[in-house]
Amino acid sequence: MVMANYSITQIMFMFFLFCNYGWIQESIIESLYHKRVINRGFLRGPYIPIYGIGGMTLLFVCMPFEENGFAVYFVGLISCTVLEYFVGWLMEKLFHKQFWDYSMLKLTYKNRISLLSSLFWGLMALFMVYVLYSPVDALVHWVDPVFIGIYDLVMTIAMCVDAVISVSNQISFREKLKRLPVEKAKRLVTDKFIQLGGSVAKRRERLTAFLVKMKLIGVEKYSEEEEPREDNDLDEDEEETN
Repeated sequence: MVMANYSITQIMFMFFLFCNYGWIQESIIESLYHKRVINRGFLRGPYIPIYGIGGMTLLFVCMPFEENGFAVYFVGLISCTVLEYFVGWLMEKLFHKQFWDYSMLKLTYKNRISLLSSLFWGLMALFMVYVLYSPVDALVHWVDPVFIGIYDLVMTIAMCVDAVISVSNQISFREKLKRLPVEKAKRLVTDKFIQLGGSVAKRRERLTAFLVKMKLIGVEKYSEEEEPREDNDLDEDEEETN
């Protein structure tokens, strides 16, 4: 078993490295797409925990099949798809909103997982096992254990504090929206959805329904939002936020 080759502090170190890697990757992609700086993820710091969980999961379930590339691909595809669906479902249950949305893609299930993203997870499994694992393994064994221990402690405290603050902010987010003028609230929601993932233009109906639920616009306004004139107005709002 691969994990047996590492101490607890080294396993935590790899977990945090994958969290950092995920934040760097997603923030760069989203910033380039929206042509402005985007701090991706639910938390505020430079880490996305699901990448840490996903990275460690891939190592745990895929490394035993290292000599069979097809097995690595399909085991990684299945395990990460299950993880993505479960985390998406859990976040929706806790915070009553969707943190990523594949509605713009074909062949999705409840917009939490999609065929395209699952195929990508399989490729990531191959990348993890045959490309990324060796340098990460070398780095973990090269870095001073004292530094690893300090890094683990700092990251653990930072992520715990960050999680408490972020959860508190999410709980108060709806109350904040209710106190804002409608147009400002719409722009704030648009910005928030972009930060958490995906193009708002692809989920305009869900965004409008959310505004109705929050009583930021009335039912009559909801009907008007589906007319071309209002769609164009919302597109203009989205362009302003970008």
